[in-house]
Amino acid sequence: MRLLILSLFLTAAVFVSALRAALPSYSADISVDVTAENAAAARERAMQQANRQAVSAIAANFTTREGLLVLNKLTDDQLLNFIKETTVLEEKTSNFRYLAKLRITANDQLLRQYLQEKNVPLVVASSADVLIIPVFHETEESQTLLWEENNFWRLAWEQFPQTVGSIRLFALAESNLPSLTAEQALDPDMPVLRQLNAINGGNDVYTAEAWYNGEQGLTVRIINLQTGKNDTFNIDGLRSSELFHKAVEETALHISDELKGRSIVSSTETRTITALYKFSTLSSWLKVEEKIAALTAVEGIRINAIGNGRIQFQIDYIGDFETLNKALENQRLQLTDTGNYYTLVNM
Repeated sequence: MRLLILSLFLTAAVFVSALRAALPSYSADISVDVTAENAAAARERAMQQANRQAVSAIAANFTTREGLLVLNKLTDDQLLNFIKETTVLEEKTSNFRYLAKLRITANDQLLRQYLQEKNVPLVVASSADVLIIPVFHETEESQTLLWEENNFWRLAWEQFPQTVGSIRLFALAESNLPSLTAEQALDPDMPVLRQLNAINGGNDVYTAEAWYNGEQGLTVRIINLQTGKNDTFNIDGLRSSELFHKAVEETALHISDELKGRSIVSSTETRTITALYKFSTLSSWLKVEEKIAALTAVEGIRINAIGNGRIQFQIDYIGDFETLNKALENQRLQLTDTGNYYTLVNM
């Protein structure tokens, strides 16, 4: 009987190890449409463009805008060092044009190492849905607009919702809270704020206020409605839909940096904790393991023992425990210290 139990234990452990090898890496789906002097040149430029976009999109999971600026200074050949795999999902070519949808996987560990060598802050990636209330007026003193048809700022957010790493930003829809006014969005009372929090599941809510800055640009002010903190910046460009699109992208980066500032890793020294997790099926554990492995702070996961619906494992991580646990809570997981080890539970 003891031999049979050991055999089952080893089989389960091998099965888990085999499936762990299939854990996904960081990847990004990129669409390209490039025209050049010939098809070969168009494809080469498209690949260079796609690699740059993919590296930035993937790095946004664990760095701030400072890190993205560092990566943007690299040449196309230097960026290739971070590309692990490119898969062509769709492709069309002509004599002068190349169109494709590509799935590009990057070596995220190498990216993190490079940014750390450049003394760029490393952040613990955590998913977040940010609700944006886009308020617009022609000048700083003119009438504020929210649901009106000539609110071009709101239209830009609806047409170009932004995702920065694992942070998704989207505009409030009129159907969610039609009674909300632009004036309330700039200075909400508590009942309104409670309604907005409920709509967004308790996640962050920002008012993004924009007005024309003369004939060539927009001024944007973002207000965190929970804290009252605000930030104002200018976007240069002629009055056009492209100006609003550019402003949406820049606003998303500003908000992303503020959110990431809450979870900057202060130390790169590796620490290890032992944890116990109760599971119903091995597949349920693999889903949990995938969530843990995807966290920026996690350097590795090692299984010590498995049996009777329990897994004992170790997490190697950087930064402090509070930051790690906060990132886990964003994944609906929580670690509790029992004295000798930690227990991991679903929230």
